Amino acid sequence: MASDLHGLIAGRLQAMTHAELSEAPQRIAGMVVPNAEGLSKRQRVDLALANLTQDELARFALKFAADRGDIVLDEAGRKVLEAGDPPLSHITRRDVARIFGDDLAGERGTVELVGRYFLLSTPLEDLLGSSGRSLRDQIARHMDRNPGDWSVEHLFGEIGAFDCSRARFGALLEEAVHPLSRSGDEQLQTVAALNKILARDGYELAQESELSGHPIFGFRPLVRGVSGRPKNLIFASRGPKPEIGFADAINNDIVILSGEENCLIYDRTIGSNGLLWTELVAWWSDVTAGANAANLGARLQESLASDAERKLFATYFKAYRSVLGEALPALLPQVYLHYDPAVVKTLRHRLPLPRQRMDFLLLLPGRQRIVLEVDGKHHFSESDHPSLKVYADMVSADRELRLAGYEVYRFGANELVGDGAEPRIADFFEKLFRLHRVRQ
Repeated sequence: MASDLHGLIAGRLQAMTHAELSEAPQRIAGMVVPNAEGLSKRQRVDLALANLTQDELARFALKFAADRGDIVLDEAGRKVLEAGDPPLSHITRRDVARIFGDDLAGERGTVELVGRYFLLSTPLEDLLGSSGRSLRDQIARHMDRNPGDWSVEHLFGEIGAFDCSRARFGALLEEAVHPLSRSGDEQLQTVAALNKILARDGYELAQESELSGHPIFGFRPLVRGVSGRPKNLIFASRGPKPEIGFADAINNDIVILSGEENCLIYDRTIGSNGLLWTELVAWWSDVTAGANAANLGARLQESLASDAERKLFATYFKAYRSVLGEALPALLPQVYLHYDPAVVKTLRHRLPLPRQRMDFLLLLPGRQRIVLEVDGKHHFSESDHPSLKVYADMVSADRELRLAGYEVYRFGANELVGDGAEPRIADFFEKLFRLHRVRQ
């Protein structure tokens, strides 16, 4: 699969002129193609691709395909990136097709819907005309002009939907249940029927947004996540805990009573797609004069308590800022989880709430909340002596978080310092993002 992708990319690049090779790959995907004197186009391309991993090839393929509208290259890249994901079986895809009967597109045209994601005719056929021989012409004839000629199951076989990438199959389903295709009870009943089938392989269609009051559904892995949505994020604490109260308890609107300078509060709506770094930067720019991504990063670093935390934070952005671009999730440091607005002196009659703060939090799509903890000796000891009680309190709090739907990952502080720290951190996030399908 990877060798096929390598060959496809090489073929696309070698079809360019020398001048285009020097400009287009770098503009589209940041790839530099060497331009030494006397090198052929093939030699230049071979040098550019020689040291790329399979995933790097696939990410380049997606960028290049998006720029050129190249469905074949896009599909090859997606299959490489999905290689380790749970399969969506032929049986499941067949049963999905049978739910639709002979009507995939609903109120839209089948050619319009399917043509967004599948190659229905060759460039030559488009240029010269195909006299009814192309797949596009056949779909128009048998599904749009003469509904009932073809079943959706037959259509899937013709377009290659039984063995295409999961991302492409999922996108096709999203279009089939889009409000422009189906609305009202028909849309909801179709989604419910599809989800019973998709759940067998661990996938679902879940509502992600609305359009004019109609739900928009997205294809995603079937995950439990955390119920409810975030309403207030109090994070980046760099001093004493601020005191808060409610400006409007009905709306859950909070107000800082004192200590506002010690933390940041993100109070904008966070939807099912989680919180992205670009969204956090946009908020920061609105609430802080002269703000930008650089000084937001500097402000967040002020809250980090150890070299290990600083290394994790810096490596995250170094490894994934350019790779994920606008899809980069915000890595939030020092986030309050349990928050008692009462002042400390009023708490003498009882213990404070456990696990007051999380070292780092990621809010990912599908209501997934990822907690990262960097453990120093205070996580296992008391007054510099090993303490089973301290350890028991920590693992008990972890259990409660996991039962609430959070994922908790712990690092020993020693893991995050020294020569091997950066690759270890990058490897963790690579596996985490693959697990949760965080892609550019």
